[in-house]
Parts: sequence; C-alpha cells; structure tokens
Amino acid sequence: MLIYDVKYYWSRYRNKLVLLLLLFLLLFTFKIKILGIFGDYLICENDLESAQVAFVLGGNAEIRASKAAEIYKSGLVQNFICTGGHHNDLSSYFDVPESEAHLTKGFIQQMGVPEGQVEAMRAGTSTLEESEIILKKCLEFDWSKVMIISDRFHTRRINHIFWNKFKANDIEIIVVGAANTKYQEEQYWLNEKGFVMVFMEYIKLMHYHLF
Repeated sequence: MLIYDVKYYWSRYRNKLVLLLLLFLLLFTFKIKILGIFGDYLICENDLESAQVAFVLGGNAEIRASKAAEIYKSGLVQNFICTGGHHNDLSSYFDVPESEAHLTKGFIQQMGVPEGQVEAMRAGTSTLEESEIILKKCLEFDWSKVMIISDRFHTRRINHIFWNKFKANDIEIIVVGAANTKYQEEQYWLNEKGFVMVFMEYIKLMHYHLF
C-alpha cells in the first residue's frame, strides 16, 4: 500500500516536485548574486552636491555623524540639523545625551564641526515623522535644496517617503548614505547585523508601500 501511495503521488506531483527542486538548485547556485541584488536595491543615493543645510536622521549616531563631518570638511554643507526624538532613559541618571538628536550632535562636534553650526532637534521617532518635521522646517526657512544623511541601506526608503512631498513643494533633496562600520554593504550577508538590517528594511518598505 505504501509503495502504491508513493507511486501515485509521484505520478501526480512529479512535474511540480522537479520544478521545485530546480528552483532550490538555482537559488543555491546563485545565492550570492541574489543576495547582492537584494542589498543593491536598497541603496539609492544621489551624487554629492552643495546644499543649504543637511539633516542627519536619528539612529546610528556615530556613523552618520562621521559622514556629516566628512561633508562639512569637503565644504559642501556648513550647517547641520540632527533629528531623533527617542529619549535615552539613562540621561536621568548619568551624564549622557537625552535624545538621538543630541547624541548625534555631540559626535559631529567631536569630529570638528563648530557647535554653532550643529542643531539638535529632538523630534521624530520614525522616518515618516522625520520627513514631516523636516518639510515643515524647510518651508519655515524657505530652503529649496537640502541634504538628508542616513545609513546607505536606508536610502531607498528615504527616497520613497521624502521624494513626492518635497518635490510638490519645490524642494530638492540630496540623499546621502553613510557606510556602516560593522559590516560591508557589498557583503552584508556575512555579518548577522548586516543581514538583519537588510531583512528589516524590506519589512519597513513593505509597510510603507501597503499603508
């Protein structure tokens, strides 16, 4: 009876099983190429240009601050605004910055940017919130060309969230990605942090596309 069942199911599902096997073989053979494509898609940067001001989004403070300092030293941007409203619980007990924005500002100053040219704006707990806050700031000061600094793997999502609303207000954005020091974007799958970062970015992209 068992042999009969195997023969029956094999004859019925043979083509599907063979196709599935071939699919697995293709995925295994070209897994590095496929993983590379997934990572490359998330990186959507602009060429570096001068701008009236640069906004450094909250998160990964030291990495993004380093990119901001690099841009300052190149002479492309002279003024920076750090966003990020997440509160640091330790600030109530220790001498540490009270928010992501203040933490990023501190790093930027340590890296050589004068204090008077760096502002901490404790606001925004998501990229969507930050986009609304930055747009409001641009309209208030009549800025028409601004730079947005974040992680390289965040740049696709930033473009998706920022582009249309800023274009509708005649504001040009230059999206700049900071390379992560904990892994190489070109081989992110070799590092757990890199792999998780890419996975989470696709989850967030899906959320913003659907909702």
